[in-house]
Amino acid sequence: MRLPGFIARFVSQRQGRSPFIALLLVLLVSGLLGIGSVRVMATPTIGTTDPVTAEYTLGQELYLENCATCHLGIPPAVLPGETWRRLLLSTEHYGVVIPPLLDPTPTLIWNYLRDYSRGLNEGEAVPYRLAESRYFKALHPQVDLPQPLQLTGCVSCHPGAERYDFRSLTPEWE
Repeated sequence: MRLPGFIARFVSQRQGRSPFIALLLVLLVSGLLGIGSVRVMATPTIGTTDPVTAEYTLGQELYLENCATCHLGIPPAVLPGETWRRLLLSTEHYGVVIPPLLDPTPTLIWNYLRDYSRGLNEGEAVPYRLAESRYFKALHPQVDLPQPLQLTGCVSCHPGAERYDFRSLTPEWE
């Protein structure tokens, strides 16, 4: 096992002394790394597909507050970023005119959606509906999706979807 540089130098300077000090240093560094990784992994999440880091928590909350109050909020990963960008820029929203969001709300929401959504392949059409999204289809490979596909149908398999919990599934899909 190769020791980090500063520990290796310390140990080499103290050759012949008790290995207890070197072991103590290794344990200390391991402990600090362990604490750091626990803090990174303990990011806030509401039950989405992906944990959300602290810098995006406000954007996620604003997304849910502004979008999931009229309809079911869906995780950003089911649509590409370009779809989300177009949705945020338009006041025409699936046939309904909505008032534009005031800054900095759209910027915070966009940062969250952009960084938790997916990209498009070159030449791929931008999907405007879930049924057109290859990501949505890839996340539901063995699901016979109803036609037309509607957000209200998500609850039949994801009982916590209204709480933005898409991890919970009904027993038949567990």
